[in-house]
Amino acid sequence: MQRREASDKLTRASTQELIPQSPERLSAELPELDPDVELVIYRVAQESLTNVARHAGARSVELALEPTPTGVRLRVADDGRGLDGSKPGNGMHGMLERALLVGARVEFTGGPAGGAEVRLDVPLGAGR
Repeated sequence: MQRREASDKLTRASTQELIPQSPERLSAELPELDPDVELVIYRVAQESLTNVARHAGARSVELALEPTPTGVRLRVADDGRGLDGSKPGNGMHGMLERALLVGARVEFTGGPAGGAEVRLDVPLGAGR
C-alpha cells in the first residue's frame, strides 16, 4: 500500500501546475463498472498525467471520461511536444498491459493541437 500511496502523491505533485489551468467539465453519467476496470481507468489516467508532467512540456491537459455507445472512453490530451516516435517506454507498456487485462484498448496518437493523446476504450461488460 505504501508504494501506491507514494505513486498517488507523485502524480498529484507532478500535475499540480497543469490541472489548475485546465477546464473542468462534468457530463453524462457513466455505466456501473467492474472494480478492476475502474482501477485500470484510474491507473491509465494517472500514468498519462505523469507522462504529461514529466515529458510533454505542456501548458494544459484535458482529461475526459465519458460514456460511448459501446462502453466508456478515457481521453487524456495535452498541448505539449507530442510523441517522439521512438519505441514506447515502460509507462506506455504498462497502460497497454492493463488495458488488455480487462478487454480494453488503448491508443497513443498525436493530439489535435499537436500534443499527444491517450485514448482508452473500455467495452460494456469489460472485466467481468
